Amino acid sequence: MRSSGPLRRRLVAACVLPAVVIGGVFSAASYVVIEAAEYELIEARLMHAARVVSKRMREGGVDAPQFSDLKVYTGSQIPVEWRALAPRVHEISTGDSILQVLLAEEGGERFAIVVDVSAFEHLETAAYVGLVAALLAAALLALAIARASASRIIAPITLLAEAVERDTLAANPKLLAAPDEIGVLARAFVARASQLAKVLERERNFTADVSHELRTPLTVVLGASELLTARLADRADLAAVAERIRRATSGMSERVSALLQLARDPNRIEIATLALRPLLEREIERCRPLLDGKPVKLELETPDEVWVPGNADLAAIAVNNLLRNAFHFTERGSVRVALAADALVVEDTGPGVAKSIRHRLFEPFVRGDAASATGTGLGLSIVKRVADHLGWRVGVDDSPRGGARFTLRWRAQGDAALYT
Repeated sequence: MRSSGPLRRRLVAACVLPAVVIGGVFSAASYVVIEAAEYELIEARLMHAARVVSKRMREGGVDAPQFSDLKVYTGSQIPVEWRALAPRVHEISTGDSILQVLLAEEGGERFAIVVDVSAFEHLETAAYVGLVAALLAAALLALAIARASASRIIAPITLLAEAVERDTLAANPKLLAAPDEIGVLARAFVARASQLAKVLERERNFTADVSHELRTPLTVVLGASELLTARLADRADLAAVAERIRRATSGMSERVSALLQLARDPNRIEIATLALRPLLEREIERCRPLLDGKPVKLELETPDEVWVPGNADLAAIAVNNLLRNAFHFTERGSVRVALAADALVVEDTGPGVAKSIRHRLFEPFVRGDAASATGTGLGLSIVKRVADHLGWRVGVDDSPRGGARFTLRWRAQGDAALYT
């Protein structure tokens, strides 16, 4: 059973992301508050002091001692390295001290107001480090809590998925009696599985009953056709007709047997090693009358032999339907039948299959949209069912010849052109 990794990751992300966003918002707000406090406590005081100094200078002097925590330098008192700085507030480091220096000018004379902000800067740095640490700690704590919570949340879903996969949900009273959404899902799954089982059983019974009822009259017709063929041996014109009746009846009898097997559980189908070349050649001969009177060339490409595990009756019905489909829809040109070690390819120069219905072509009662599309639309759906029963794959794509190309594959190989 595969773990619910993506769902678990989404739950963890849904828990961690809000914590990170909220933490980030609080950190940003704290940064703004600290910066505002720095401005009010330091820069605003420097501006106020600058106004006082400017006034004193206009009145004829500066009384430096009136500022208990500020130092005022005028004219030549200003350190040489500060004199080229622009008139505004500067942050200057001198040894272990950090100074805020406001440079201004009054009446053509420059002055500097200095305050030592080392303690505040250390406090500000500690606050910023604390904010970052708190944000990381909150994210890690949210991640830990989210992972633990997600595991508890996912656990019932995982149990439900395992019970559905193992088909033991109906025998699990704990899940079925759960009062939460898991219980609702479990009861819905059981009810739906029961409905599907009944539908499948009815379908199998119907197929088996119809096939069984057809076997007796087909046996009678087959016996009569064999007797008729024997008695008309000296009438070549009628003997050929009687032989066609016998072959068609024999093929129908085999198809009925195959349908009976198709109605069974796939695990109960008899699997043996098949020689596909004689099976393919036999089905081609059965379908060849569909090409009578048509300017269609049949191209057969086969290796010496291909052996695959399968069921002869089911393989025959799948191959026959693909051949009949190609022979019927091809009015001129060619039909190419190629048998390889891993697949059977049947391609033609017929009208092809519209892309709009290609994804549904193997569903029951779906037919092509060509003008010559006749029949019930069950042939290709039967091919799909046979392939599913045997563990094969069937697909359709465009043929380079202009028509359709059907591929019946019995070895798992990647083929992007297949629509399975």
